[in-house]
Amino acid sequence: MSVRRILSAAGVVGATVFASAVLAVPASAAPATVATPAAAADKDCRWKAAETILIRTAPRTSATSVGQVNKGQRICVIPPAVTGGKYTACGRTDDRWLKLGTKRYVAGMCVDFTG
Repeated sequence: MSVRRILSAAGVVGATVFASAVLAVPASAAPATVATPAAAADKDCRWKAAETILIRTAPRTSATSVGQVNKGQRICVIPPAVTGGKYTACGRTDDRWLKLGTKRYVAGMCVDFTG
């Protein structure tokens, strides 16, 4: 049966249920840094670490470190940059942080846009 027939027969509510059932992905299959499907679509993967930097749970240096991004490693960020605690890193002082996912932030001055 075609999707067009299903839509006309079941209406919008039925189509929504159908689409949800067809497109559903188990939570265990999603990458750890993806908060929601909408966030995944908004990620920008044209960034590279200029230096090895720590990933923190909040945009401040006092937040818990939960990992690191190695120099030269490509990363995906969720724009826009967020304002947080001031830091001095990579030869500069700033308060801009880039969000990688839920409770995952890196110092914005240590990441280069590769376009």
